[in-house]
Amino acid sequence: MGYLSHGLFKDQAAAKAIRGVFVMQTVDILFLCETNSATSLMAEALVNQRSDGSYRAFSAGSRPAAVILPEARMALQQRAIPTDGLEPKSWTIFNLPGGLKPHIVVDLATVTWTEPECAKLAEYATLRWPLRDPALVERKGERRQITEAVLGALITRINGELVRRVEGARHSMASALEARPAQWA
Repeated sequence: MGYLSHGLFKDQAAAKAIRGVFVMQTVDILFLCETNSATSLMAEALVNQRSDGSYRAFSAGSRPAAVILPEARMALQQRAIPTDGLEPKSWTIFNLPGGLKPHIVVDLATVTWTEPECAKLAEYATLRWPLRDPALVERKGERRQITEAVLGALITRINGELVRRVEGARHSMASALEARPAQWA
């Protein structure tokens, strides 16, 4: 027995609107790169800092480093972007049975992925933003410059293309919800 039959809502539109509130889903975004020590971690931190709770970011790498690159941590902290909990991890944790299935995967690597499962992670969209990995730059001064340049590029792309893709994923999720039988009305 639904809300309409109990007299809680007088029309189908009200029941439909409240059904959307109860099943609202978060858009999950996964940033992938090689070492997961700088570029993808910075992207994760940027997105999560800006999130209103309707989306959240994660990051991972094909060959994760042991720790976050100090230049990446410093660049984020200088902009008052939280770095607590940022740590390199393998993308394979997102491919485990019952694991998080991201709606959007952003490939930040400058190499072509050889792992076929990696390319299949996205539920709705996969973006390719090949950015130089500061962790692979040997000279410290150059690494600092590259880190700043990559952070700037991430900000631009997140505020532009990623925002549009998140809205697209929300629309796809809403359409999928509308296609389900009305359990609440």
